Amino acid sequence: MRENMKTLKNEIKIGGVGLHSGEESTLWMRPCGAAGIYFRNNRGLSPVTEAVVEEDSRLTGFSLPNGAVVRTAEHLLAAIAGMGLEAVELELTGNEVPILDGSAFPFAEAIRDCGFEEIDGKRKKRAIAAPLFLEENDGGRLLAAAPAEKLTVTYIIDYSGTPIGTQKVKYDITSETFYNIISKARTFGLTSELDYLKQNGLAKGGTLDNALVFDEKGLVGGQRLRFPLECVTHKVIDLLGDLTLAGEIPTAHYVAVAAGHSIHGKLTRRIKTLFP
Repeated sequence: MRENMKTLKNEIKIGGVGLHSGEESTLWMRPCGAAGIYFRNNRGLSPVTEAVVEEDSRLTGFSLPNGAVVRTAEHLLAAIAGMGLEAVELELTGNEVPILDGSAFPFAEAIRDCGFEEIDGKRKKRAIAAPLFLEENDGGRLLAAAPAEKLTVTYIIDYSGTPIGTQKVKYDITSETFYNIISKARTFGLTSELDYLKQNGLAKGGTLDNALVFDEKGLVGGQRLRFPLECVTHKVIDLLGDLTLAGEIPTAHYVAVAAGHSIHGKLTRRIKTLFP
């Protein structure tokens, strides 16, 4: 059992544009006296663990019992988990969390700058006790969670035939590693995908300031990577953010191969059955 959970010292306000909607939105992050992540609207609070997820490889979103609809929240949720914030209340104008620079860093930085306040509470540490394994696309996408002493993520992406190529990272997830490295990785895509996004009314707020864009030669518009494995590291952000919908992320070694939001969501639902 652990005591003295961490919440925020003060309110945080962050404004910006939604990646897919292109609409302005404002996010408030507030101290909370109960363990977990909650969204508030005029009908009250709902925990993210009660989210009903819409599965789409391009646009992640969920609805809550209080009627709130939240889209593109994975970077925010990953920052909350990665920075060790255990109790927080969120409120959002509009439906989409601001994309900011396309990474989780602005959220992580705001949390660090605000600082934590300890609140009374006891939480039992959660850990995966037996291996979990999922696959999609006839084994083309794999995601596993194995018992481990530390929260660790290994992620592999395969964009063969593009400048992104095949990349692999392995991180022990600590607040220091998350803040200094993982959080800074930006979302990315290919110019060849732009037609699909436009046809489906997505990426209306996407610019070269909030996403890495690759053509057949490399990054477009004079963009530069923040570090060599930025693309695959961003997938670690997505995974952590998606897993928070099951509550506190259980300690395990998570291994993902060519995975994505859909299979992340399947593992999240599996974890919820283990820790109801």
